[in-house]
Amino acid sequence: MGQIIPHKPKYLNSFLHICVNTLELDKKNSQILFELDKNSRISINKIAKKIKLSRDVVRYRIKQLEKQEIIQKYIAIIDFTKLGYQNIRLYLRLKNTSTEIEEKMINYLINQKNIFTVYKTDGKYDLAIGFFVKDLQKYQIYYEKFLKIFKPYILKKKFSICLNYVHFNRNYLTEKKYYNLSPISIGSSKFYQYDNKDIQLLNLIKEDARISLLDLSKKMKMTPTGIKYKLKNLEKNKVIMAYKVLINFDKFGYKYYKIDLDLEDVSIIPSLKQYVIQHPNIIYQDIFIGGSDFEFDCELLNQQELYKIFEDLKKLFPEKIRNYHYYKALKIYKYSYFPEDISC
Repeated sequence: MGQIIPHKPKYLNSFLHICVNTLELDKKNSQILFELDKNSRISINKIAKKIKLSRDVVRYRIKQLEKQEIIQKYIAIIDFTKLGYQNIRLYLRLKNTSTEIEEKMINYLINQKNIFTVYKTDGKYDLAIGFFVKDLQKYQIYYEKFLKIFKPYILKKKFSICLNYVHFNRNYLTEKKYYNLSPISIGSSKFYQYDNKDIQLLNLIKEDARISLLDLSKKMKMTPTGIKYKLKNLEKNKVIMAYKVLINFDKFGYKYYKIDLDLEDVSIIPSLKQYVIQHPNIIYQDIFIGGSDFEFDCELLNQQELYKIFEDLKKLFPEKIRNYHYYKALKIYKYSYFPEDISC
């Protein structure tokens, strides 16, 4: 078995000097994004100390990143399995469509409360859809309802059930050598006994993770101390796994790729896990029933970087990987970590 060699962020220098709509994503902006990606509730004071800028300059830079839509929103990563939900993934290959039909299909999907993500992809499939459901019977009801409208335009489909979803930091944003030694892993079987206030709080913080305790207390009619206690309890019980930033990586020249490996020898999976932990551009590892033997997601500057990953894997695991597939995200229409239809 090949030795795992840590990857260095080789392409960082080119990344740091790309201009985005007259705003240069320089070293300091990159560091700001890195800190917000690790914890989007971090204070401006703490960011300023870490990157050695004044508080006012950091605040201004963040506002500019928001204005330029590089920062899209601040999100809470919620372990939906602790609320009794499953993640079902559906890939679709389309046929006989038009722009109008595809728009109608996508609008239908993004307006369904049980659907948390919709991607347009380039690869074996045209659409990737994620469902939050309490059980497979619920999924089938939603899917059959969809088919009644759009079955004539479906050529091929692939269905799988999420067991585990692992988040890594965007280490390509920093010059420092960080490895994902403590990744965020979603997929617990332990149910959390939530109440109405928990759900209200999660709904407020899921897409506004930087909202203040004072604003939360006003909206929830609770004291800031009570809000703080609830947040800490949700964090302690790993319902809230992390606070992240949703970055429009396309704005600074990066593309989103999902890579699926069919293995000849599954004994290499532990070493593959080491590889993805050490690679700065790999941001997720996915484990699905009905999926590929090993799956991971990355943000890369171009397909040459993608092919570099394939070459690395061939060298590290000669004759151990049967086949490679990849999907490139062309557009993300919907993205959330919290079921919209949840109630007590």
